[in-house]
Amino acid sequence: MVDEIGNDTLMGCDFTLVKGEQTASEQGPRTPFSPIPITSSSEPSVDSLLQDQFRLKTKLAEINKALAKEKAQNTKHHEDLIALLSSLSDKLSPPSP
Repeated sequence: MVDEIGNDTLMGCDFTLVKGEQTASEQGPRTPFSPIPITSSSEPSVDSLLQDQFRLKTKLAEINKALAKEKAQNTKHHEDLIALLSSLSDKLSPPSP
C-alpha cells in the first residue's frame, strides 16, 4: 500500500504501518514521470517548421513585390484614363458664347 494520505491519518484509522522504502516526506514514494518525447513521427520537426516558415516568408516577399508593381501600373493607368476622359470632356463640351 502506498502511503499518500500520511502516517498520522493511517494510524488514526487503526492501520498498522509497515516499514518500507524511506522517503524524504511523509507522503510516501512517488511514481516517477516518464520523459516527454521531443518529437513523434506524426508531428513535424522544428527544422521542418523553420524551413516552411522561411519558404513562406520568401513567397510573401515575392507576392508583396508583385503587388507593389501592380499597384504602380494601376495608378499610372488610372492617371492616363482620367487624362483621356478630361480631354474628351473638353472636346465634347459646347463652346462658350
